[in-house]
Amino acid sequence: MKKSQKIVLSIFSLGYLVGLCLLIWPQIIDEVFKFLAEFNIHLDFKSDLFIYYYGLVLLALTVLVFLLILIWPVELPDIPLKQTKEGRLALSNHGINQFIQTKLSGEDLSNIKVRLKNTRRQRKFYIVADSVYKQATVEELPRISYDLTKSLSDLLAGINRIPIKVDIKVNQKSNSKRKVTRVI
Repeated sequence: MKKSQKIVLSIFSLGYLVGLCLLIWPQIIDEVFKFLAEFNIHLDFKSDLFIYYYGLVLLALTVLVFLLILIWPVELPDIPLKQTKEGRLALSNHGINQFIQTKLSGEDLSNIKVRLKNTRRQRKFYIVADSVYKQATVEELPRISYDLTKSLSDLLAGINRIPIKVDIKVNQKSNSKRKVTRVI
């Protein structure tokens, strides 16, 4: 789980914890106001009204999170090739990554990293690779991208026609070691 997701879930959990405490012990707000009054901090509003609006805000957030969960696309672990009564034949995402790395290894690219986003509506391939001669490789990128898209279409032939998108990024590979001067 990403750090940002943990922070958002922690904030929601604390909000719900406060909301549950207010529902179970509504007199706790009055005690908090009395405690703040000892430090000359006076707040004037009704605790029942505060609990009501706090509950409405929590309800709205719950509905919003529920809709977000329903709409968020689910990444599939594999691509089904054939499904019959006897069983199911599928190509895993790892197999597709290896196929892409094999196809691109002959194109003067090294350190190829493939990230695949496989959903019901689209298949996106994000590829980052290093090249010794970046300018020559950049000129060949449209051809490489077209060939890879065609190869992936051939590999996944016979499956429902979901659009395939290939994004390739090429970095300049540095073979030289950084020289550091030594001071004596």
